Amino acid sequence: MKDLSIKLSAYLDGELEAGDALAIEALLEADPAAQAELDALMAADAMAQEQFAAVLREPVPLALAQKIKSSPVGMPVARPAPRLVSGALAAGLALFIFGGAGGYLLKDQIAPSGTEVASAGWLSDIADYHAVYAGQQRHLVEVAADEADHIQTWLGGTVGVAFSIPDLSQFGLTFEGGRLLVANAKPVAQLMYRLADGTVIALCLQSSANGGAAPAPEFKQQTIKGFDFVSWKADGAAYVVIGPGGQPNLTGIAALAAREV
Repeated sequence: MKDLSIKLSAYLDGELEAGDALAIEALLEADPAAQAELDALMAADAMAQEQFAAVLREPVPLALAQKIKSSPVGMPVARPAPRLVSGALAAGLALFIFGGAGGYLLKDQIAPSGTEVASAGWLSDIADYHAVYAGQQRHLVEVAADEADHIQTWLGGTVGVAFSIPDLSQFGLTFEGGRLLVANAKPVAQLMYRLADGTVIALCLQSSANGGAAPAPEFKQQTIKGFDFVSWKADGAAYVVIGPGGQPNLTGIAALAAREV
C-alpha cells in the first residue's frame, strides 16, 4: 500500500514515465480500491491548495516580515526523500504543522504581544491610497496644515469621529494636512505627516462599531502590501498609523497619536 501511495502521488504530480503512467491508469480501471485511494489524494490535494491560497491572501504580521527580511539567504539544500503524498498536499500539511505546533513553539520568539494575522479589511484600501499619495509633493493633501481647525471640523463631521490633530514632532514628523478617503465603503480621515527626508507617515481613522472605550488601546502590528501598520480601536473609532516597510518607531508614533487624537 505504501508503494502504491508513492506511485499515485507521483502520478498526480506528473512525475511518472509514460509506461509507468499507463500501468497506473490500467490499475485504476481494474481496481476500485486504487481508484478510491487516488480520489482521496485528489480531494486532500484540492483542500490543501485552497487552504494554502487562503493563507497567502492574508496580511503578513509585522514581526514575521521583519524576521524574514533579516534571515540569511543560501540555506543548504537537503536530499529529497520519497513523498507519500502529492506536492500540494505536502505543502498544505507542512503549513498545518507549522501553523499548529510550530506556531505554538515559536510564538514567544517571533510574535510580540499585539501582533496577529487577520483579514486586512479597510487597511488594504489604506495601503493602496498610501502607495499613491505618499509619493506626491505639491498634492500630498487636500487641505493644508494651516487650516487645522477646518480639517478637524470637516473630516470629523464627515467620518463621524471627533478628533484632535496629534503633535508628532518629537519623532521628527511635521503635520502637512489632511484628506478624505473611502475604505470598506466608509469615509476615512487621513492626516499626513512628513519626515525631513521626505518619508510620509499617515494617521487614518474611521468610525467603528467595535471601538468602545478601553483603559489602554491594544496595538496590532501588520505588514500589508509592503507597508507597516500599527492599528488600534478606541471610543467608537478605528485608527491606524501607516509607514514604509521597516520604518522605525512606528509603534511609538502610534502610541503618542493614540494619546493625543
